Amino acid sequence: MAFEVDKFEVEIEKLFKYSVDHLLPGRRLIEGLNSEEVRKLIGVSSILSLSDAPEDLALAYEVISRLVESSSNEKTKIVQAADIIFSRIGNFPGRSLLRDRYRELEKYSPSLLLSLERIAREAENTVADEVMLTDFQHKLYTSLENQKSVSVSAPTSAGKSFILNLDLVRRLKFGAEENIVYIVPTRALISEVSSRIRRTIKSKEIHGVLVRTAPFPLKDSQNIKNVIYVLTPERLLSLLKPENNKKRITSIFIDEAHEIQKGNRGITLQSAVDLALDKHPLASILFASPLISNPGYFLSLFGRQEEGLFFTETVSPVSQNLLLISEVARQPSMINVSLLAGGRGVNLGNTSVDFSFRGSRTKQRALFANEITESDESTIIFADGPGEAEKVAEELLAVNKEFFISEDVKDFISFIKTEVHEDYPLAVSLASGVAFHYGVMPSIIRSGVEDLFKAGEIRFLCCTSTLLQGVNLPAKHIVIENPHSGTKPMSRSDFLNLSGRAGRLLQEFHGNIWCIRPSEWEEESYKGENLQEVRASMEKLMDDGGSIIQSLMSGEIDADKKDFAEAGFSRLYREIIENEESEVIKKYQTVENSEVLAQNLKHVQDLTLTLPQEILESHSSLRPDHLQILYDKLYGAVYTEEFSLLNPFSVGGYHRMERAIEIISDVFQWAESQKFRSWVCYLAHQWATGTPINVLIKDRVNYIRRQDDFSTRTSTIIRQLLGIIETDIRFKLVKYFSAYEDVIRYCLQMKGVSDDEAKQAAYHTFLEFGACSPIELSLMSLGFSRFTALRLGKMLDWGDSVEVEDYASVIANSNIESLKIPRVCIKEIKEIIGQQ
Repeated sequence: MAFEVDKFEVEIEKLFKYSVDHLLPGRRLIEGLNSEEVRKLIGVSSILSLSDAPEDLALAYEVISRLVESSSNEKTKIVQAADIIFSRIGNFPGRSLLRDRYRELEKYSPSLLLSLERIAREAENTVADEVMLTDFQHKLYTSLENQKSVSVSAPTSAGKSFILNLDLVRRLKFGAEENIVYIVPTRALISEVSSRIRRTIKSKEIHGVLVRTAPFPLKDSQNIKNVIYVLTPERLLSLLKPENNKKRITSIFIDEAHEIQKGNRGITLQSAVDLALDKHPLASILFASPLISNPGYFLSLFGRQEEGLFFTETVSPVSQNLLLISEVARQPSMINVSLLAGGRGVNLGNTSVDFSFRGSRTKQRALFANEITESDESTIIFADGPGEAEKVAEELLAVNKEFFISEDVKDFISFIKTEVHEDYPLAVSLASGVAFHYGVMPSIIRSGVEDLFKAGEIRFLCCTSTLLQGVNLPAKHIVIENPHSGTKPMSRSDFLNLSGRAGRLLQEFHGNIWCIRPSEWEEESYKGENLQEVRASMEKLMDDGGSIIQSLMSGEIDADKKDFAEAGFSRLYREIIENEESEVIKKYQTVENSEVLAQNLKHVQDLTLTLPQEILESHSSLRPDHLQILYDKLYGAVYTEEFSLLNPFSVGGYHRMERAIEIISDVFQWAESQKFRSWVCYLAHQWATGTPINVLIKDRVNYIRRQDDFSTRTSTIIRQLLGIIETDIRFKLVKYFSAYEDVIRYCLQMKGVSDDEAKQAAYHTFLEFGACSPIELSLMSLGFSRFTALRLGKMLDWGDSVEVEDYASVIANSNIESLKIPRVCIKEIKEIIGQQ
């Protein structure tokens, strides 16, 4: 007979209310639990922990962990029961936290039967090096060991990254791996993942492994046994170009695989994985996603369903309190609070706040975050964009004045003032324990913020949707109000991804998500199913037959949808080329979309392309007809070689780059304003030749001021400049120049020019990394930030270094502490070469 939880609903609801009451502003005192209620609740948790149903195991954890944190005369009995229950449900991180807090458990000896049960569970979940894993982690680890293709979905805090590290170690020690590719959705995540992998390799004393963050091919070397590439989908496409694709890829890890459902980047991810598996069909593959209902979808999408395993985990070793905060009519200093947790909703009533819950929403969010955050806690405040993140941080400065900053923070502040700009607001806010974090920040600054936050040196962090793309920044509290991801209201899946960062594994049993005015949210992403279905962006685009492609071809498309439509058109072309047309029709056609689909198929059939397939594959986000136009334009020139790209420092290098940008603008219909194009060209050349970011910022601020514009804040000017560098130069121009280089090289080869003479200066690399010196590019491919690479490149004697590993060896044999370079750079160097 099934256990009837409903009989204990009164006690469970009382426990839930009591467990969160201390979190609320106003500090109300409500009645605690008596001994009989505690006894019943221990029994409920114990019985539920024997179940196989995920919802029962989750509730077992909710009940016992909340009892552990409650004030009770039965504390000894509670923690002893919790030790058994955590073991039973396989939550060994929770048990470790319990034992750290309650040292008396070291002397606890349960009955023989319970002791045997506990020992058996420990043995079941223990793997190499005596590491105890949760049930989910153990299943994932053994699946990766035994299966060629795996797709897994789990909560953000379930510990996927930890298992991927263990699996990497296993693969490297086994010795069968050559090239491992780890795909992350954005550049912002490359640094975190590559650093984590380097630390793991160092701690396990594995030698002969090179971690690379750039798609540069590796030449044969006796010292290098394995290479791990940490790349974005765009960089993977570059690695797969014929001239770079020299060694077989043996394993592919796709982190945040659910990003395949998002716009043109989702289509690029799908195309990159398709191409990788086409060129390396024997590679093993893992898809990791947060809380999706259909992880098997990835295996079928990429033809691995016959040889793969997929599963979903819903139980997290850290759970969340979802607290809904609403206004109280005619009482601006009161709020109403409701709790969503453990599959139930609990009304907690009204409580007071020490500020007016009216007026500026930005200010209210800051004041509310300050009121719920204890002095030893950390809080993330979500913002819809970089400007809003800075505004929330500014509001927090007024209320978080009493904050002690360490020497590390002082040094970082000095670094920001000197190397970014003295008026960059982060330099001011850090002194009060407040910071912001967004995608267009210089990578060394963003990484520095992340490190300080993890170290507890930052109390409040104002973040944008960059946090959704896998950056590991867990916090005690997350404050959210009507959130957006880009310009659209945040989806349920993104909300779950964000909220999963509330609660730090091995530090807390629960995290807290505070949702401000939920009734006013454009999308009620705070409620709904926890498991969301994922579908590839391309499939969603073709639901209506691809009407967005029609708009693209007619020239009547919104600017913000153009990249998505172009990627979709390019993908549709390749699918028709690689498959029978009937297969494509079968894949996408419905009764409702047949007419639109037919028109789009005709668009594709009418194309006359002479470019080789490998060029079209390498540039899958660009329209194939545009690539053909570029070829026709360059091949049709009398002296095609005069359009070749020269090194930026060469005589005529700037002129060749400028002319290439004019052609790119014309062919790809980008930057059609001559004024904007001229500025971007100048800025791109400065960036590619290694001009420091502080010089670029200072020049831009001075230029704006010379235009008699003193109304625009310096922080806004800095943000705008960083945005142009990240979006127009490091993303758009990179993909355009990559295509330009390949097409003009092919043109020259077709005209009889030798392969060596047809080679082009690699502007797509220069622009993405912000340097054109082989030394600096080699250093950045090792994982160094642009800032550190530019300085380090001028400080050491590199001798006859040619390969990346040569540069790594020079650094490892140098006295790093003696370098006159900022401490943040010293820290980065030591981390990358494994000295800390």
